[in-house]
Amino acid sequence: MLRTLFLATLALAPLARADIDRTKKPQPGPAPEAAFPDATTHELPSGLKVFVIEDDRKPTISLRLSIKAGSALDGSKPGLADLTAALLNRGTASLDSTAFAQAVDSLGAKLEASAGPDSTSLSISGLTKSTDRLLELFADAALRPAFPQEQFAKEQKRTLSTLIAAKKEPGSLAGLLMNKVLFGAHPYGATTTPESVMSITRDDLVKFHGDWFAPNTASIAVVGDVKAAEIIAKIGKTFATWEAKKVPVIKKEAPQPLKGVTIHLLDLSPSVQSNIIVTHLAPPRKYPDLPEVNVVNSTLGGGFSGRLFQNLRETHGYTYGSSSAFGYNAEAGYFQATAQTRNEVTAPAIKQILAEMNRIRTEPVGEDELALQRQYNVGNYLLSLENAARVASRVQDIWLYDLAPDFYKSYARRMATVTPEAALSLARKYISTENIAIVVVGEAKQIRPDLEKLGKVILYDTDLNVVKP
Repeated sequence: MLRTLFLATLALAPLARADIDRTKKPQPGPAPEAAFPDATTHELPSGLKVFVIEDDRKPTISLRLSIKAGSALDGSKPGLADLTAALLNRGTASLDSTAFAQAVDSLGAKLEASAGPDSTSLSISGLTKSTDRLLELFADAALRPAFPQEQFAKEQKRTLSTLIAAKKEPGSLAGLLMNKVLFGAHPYGATTTPESVMSITRDDLVKFHGDWFAPNTASIAVVGDVKAAEIIAKIGKTFATWEAKKVPVIKKEAPQPLKGVTIHLLDLSPSVQSNIIVTHLAPPRKYPDLPEVNVVNSTLGGGFSGRLFQNLRETHGYTYGSSSAFGYNAEAGYFQATAQTRNEVTAPAIKQILAEMNRIRTEPVGEDELALQRQYNVGNYLLSLENAARVASRVQDIWLYDLAPDFYKSYARRMATVTPEAALSLARKYISTENIAIVVVGEAKQIRPDLEKLGKVILYDTDLNVVKP
């Protein structure tokens, strides 16, 4: 039977090939409308939101807790949220750090925690057959961390070493200076320093956890080989002692819009290259055009096919690479175009970055070029849906940033339908060349004279302090 089918296929193959014009690139099919999986949503009496995505392709489960409290709530001690997150898996009220690590390892599981500007997350993943024990360890770390003094001292020392090393890293310094220039007094602009880390005590971690970790400001996303009703019941039982409470209200100063072109030069000597960031404020995470803007940004600076890469590397040979990106936070976002160049071409590279930013705002993108970027973005997005942790975080993004319920279901379709006219309109709306900050990290004595031809230069040291003339 199989041999008959094989011969029949061979006989039909020439006829099928005859209908294909191989001189023309095949057109992609329409992006799936509902590529993002459906989630079962439930709210416990405590206010804890639970999102469950059933996926039986592998006998595994991933759980992710998200708390609406990140580094923007550090207050006068930048680095506090990061240290708190780092110690969530370093021992609990019932298990010391060694015993806790062994318990996780014995399940072949992985438990991690981290803090971002707007939230702190804790995640665990393992085999579905270990769900009950995974949940116990997960809840123990979330609700009853011990913050042992010896582990705190170790993490504090490691953080200090990282900060000292960062003072020699041009990329790190450029990012820190960008945040300071863009966000000013808003917490997004705060810098974690050795001094701020040394001011943090174990009691500060206990207080941060006690103030901000509440079920009514939290959600849990579950992705894996589970049944929604069963896992929701287990989560309800495991987190039954977590009671809702009123969290503090923190007033934050809004970032001030940039006016004109300013140049911010951080002197890092000796250095044979410059790190460049051309940046400005952008809308917060909850703005309506994000999927379409991804395509516009990809056209400008999305990897090898982006215009910045083609211009600065392929045409001029100024750099190994150049790119652009939008950053999304709950209260304010940013745009940045970046490059690393030789000292002697720092100013010309900046001019080319500005030229490409201006071109995408004034000239419609060709259909062929735009089609390539649409396909690239849709393909990357669909591929990312294979990652359970990524899917879990996106489900929680809808809750965290108050996005439309169908935001990710329509994501691929919206990227696939961006027209040249829409791309031009979006570029004009979200990319500026008039009110921008140009951040440069490099050897001031060599690059400053050329930068001064572009505008007034403000000089900084590696502590991000302005150097007076």
